[in-house]
Amino acid sequence: MRNTLFAIIAASIAASAALGADAPPVSSAEGRDNRVPGALPAAQVPGTTAPAASRFIYATPEEEYPPYGGLPKELWPFANTEPYYRYFVTRMPFRGPGRDYPPEANLKSLRIGLVDAPKVGANWERSVRTREGIVLAMEEANLERGPGELPFDLIEHEGIAQWGGAANLAAQLADEKVLAYLGTIDGTDAHVALRVTLKTEIVMVNTSDPDQTLTETQIPWLIRVLPDHRQEEGRLAELMVRTCGCKRIAVLRAGNRFARVGAHQFEDFARRLGCPVVQELLFSPGATDIPYQIAAIKESQPDAIFFLGEPNDIGRFAKQFRQAGVKARFFGTDLLMEDGFLQNAGDAAEGTTFTFYSDPTRQDPLWTEFSARFKKRWGHEPDTYAAYAYDGAEILLHAIRISGPNRWRIRDGVYNLDYYQGVTGWMRFDGTGSNTAPVCIVRYEKGRRVFEPQVEFAPPSNAGTLTRSP
Repeated sequence: MRNTLFAIIAASIAASAALGADAPPVSSAEGRDNRVPGALPAAQVPGTTAPAASRFIYATPEEEYPPYGGLPKELWPFANTEPYYRYFVTRMPFRGPGRDYPPEANLKSLRIGLVDAPKVGANWERSVRTREGIVLAMEEANLERGPGELPFDLIEHEGIAQWGGAANLAAQLADEKVLAYLGTIDGTDAHVALRVTLKTEIVMVNTSDPDQTLTETQIPWLIRVLPDHRQEEGRLAELMVRTCGCKRIAVLRAGNRFARVGAHQFEDFARRLGCPVVQELLFSPGATDIPYQIAAIKESQPDAIFFLGEPNDIGRFAKQFRQAGVKARFFGTDLLMEDGFLQNAGDAAEGTTFTFYSDPTRQDPLWTEFSARFKKRWGHEPDTYAAYAYDGAEILLHAIRISGPNRWRIRDGVYNLDYYQGVTGWMRFDGTGSNTAPVCIVRYEKGRRVFEPQVEFAPPSNAGTLTRSP
């Protein structure tokens, strides 16, 4: 029964994918141009010929993308088996009406929504920094608006700390007539909000949730600008097994959805590389002592421990592992970049290696100029949440500029993006709309974060159809 159901679903999706690619944004049936004053002419809408000098590169019709986030084949599931059909290698089209709908009458502004994290949760401070990046992008965009052009307006809501709260906020944003929205940080909230997005047909740009399953829902109203768990955990698994020669890897993770998704992705990669983890143990977020977990992991004699959880927690536990005589190498993900890890770990942080999304020490003009503007506006340096939020807002603002106040054309301008060069570097979106740019490797040396050199990622010279940002 179950296999039959899966076969029916697979056949339905395959038949839908065979119907054709997205239609490009079009004018109304009467030939009217429904864009607001200042929007680009039709020749520069995504998918058409446009000037070559641009940071926005759009997908070509029926373009195919590398499977499984562009990772090496040895990390793919069932890598030695050729499947009958591969999903997630093309963009899911949207074939509904809307692109020729007239704009709402008497518009006073171009509304963009933002769903923050709940103040009571662990992500509130990250949400504050996310908001700072978005506000800066919108302020700059409004300064560039010409006479007669409608201003951008941020419609913001604090998250609701209960299951389903994000769905209510996504529905409320639809009632408030937003053209698109940004958010959220928490993976559960993002998944719930996305279901409403499918019904309301309002595109969502996610700037901070690394859950790889978010875009694999194949709902064509979402992109994510942050690299996902596959990019981080895949890079770490190769580093541990191939580069460092670790054979006995233990996992210590928080007992929440974020850590569960990331840890299981890592464990799959480690197993495919021939080194299944020897232990996976959980802790409660905020716990101060974990003697049972430390004793169990020590007994398994690991040569590497992979941590997933809040940086303060991981810092405390790293120190306790060293005090217990555990000499294994420590590894983790981007959260270990935050000061809380180093402050709690002390000397135990030495040698800890982790992934991070982009190198804040680089000197390319887009990054340094953004950093200067951000510091002038907010009084402190931008972090990764602020930077990716700024890039996500820039993608959304660009789509509105070239599309006007039409949600369906804005969706095309967001979802059909192939490459984008932002302040965080070049992004490369896969068939699900997830950024698959490679991540960095960082390690702690004498209390300092040292970024390993890496080849600068950039698109090939013949990539896609180019569109200039106004």
